[in-house]
Amino acid sequence: MDKISAMKVYVKVVESTNFTRAAEVLHTSAVYVTRMVQALESDLGVKLLNRTTRRSKPTDAGLRYYERCVALLRDLDEMDADAQASKGSKSGMVRVSMPSLVAKSTVIPELPKFFASNPDIRLDISIADHHPDLIEEGLDCALRVGTVSEPGLVAKTVGHYKTLTYASPEYIRAYGEPFTLDDLGDHIGVSYALKSGRIRSWEFLEGNEVRSVPLKSAILVNDADTYVACGLAGLGLIQGSTFILDAHVRSGRLSKVLRDYPLNPRPVSVVYMPNRTKPRRVDIFIDWLVDLYSTHRAD
Repeated sequence: MDKISAMKVYVKVVESTNFTRAAEVLHTSAVYVTRMVQALESDLGVKLLNRTTRRSKPTDAGLRYYERCVALLRDLDEMDADAQASKGSKSGMVRVSMPSLVAKSTVIPELPKFFASNPDIRLDISIADHHPDLIEEGLDCALRVGTVSEPGLVAKTVGHYKTLTYASPEYIRAYGEPFTLDDLGDHIGVSYALKSGRIRSWEFLEGNEVRSVPLKSAILVNDADTYVACGLAGLGLIQGSTFILDAHVRSGRLSKVLRDYPLNPRPVSVVYMPNRTKPRRVDIFIDWLVDLYSTHRAD
């Protein structure tokens, strides 16, 4: 038995929840998949799966073994990719973290073009609205929105997001539209809690000065998607990137308000560890991000 091949088959069975679907993914027969899993269980002397006619669910031991298999196979892929990178290969895996809204609105819609130009590069995208530790998470790089304050990281600015204030038609019908910062005393906003626990303040550019305005709120959230959903539901004013939220403006679900009081454009940066030779594939992906954001500059 080729144990690595057996591990790959077992991982697909767990992820597909049955042998037939795993066989389809692996472009092989269900008989082969069954034999490989049975051989693995025999070699280990442990039952890995509880089987029914429709579903295969890992046992407690099987779940632990699955998690270790995933980690081992990922390490093997990385070893192969690093070996290829040593000769300047443009193939292999790039592990990157980015906020959910950035991924959904900016990066993922453009990825077909990236893969068309770089068919041998694969991406492992980790969605995180906080700032994960690159070393602990095994990341090659990460996209950050806002000022990068962590010491020991190289930050390369790839673009900027213009930030405005938005309200849904339902909100405007209920509260009216604010036109000046003094109007905000009669309005409510959706509050956003940062990972530090601090509530993000409501800031506006008034002339050349940043002005912070207290705003009443009926709801506090700590997730970017939920924050936008609250704004769409009319639960309060929200602030966000024009590139991310203007799609909702075009669909009629949001309107821009307080246009004369924008926020400072927020930088978008790629961060990575210094003094570390990056594989060519990582440089290719970072250069692509620079080109992508060059077409979405703040007005």
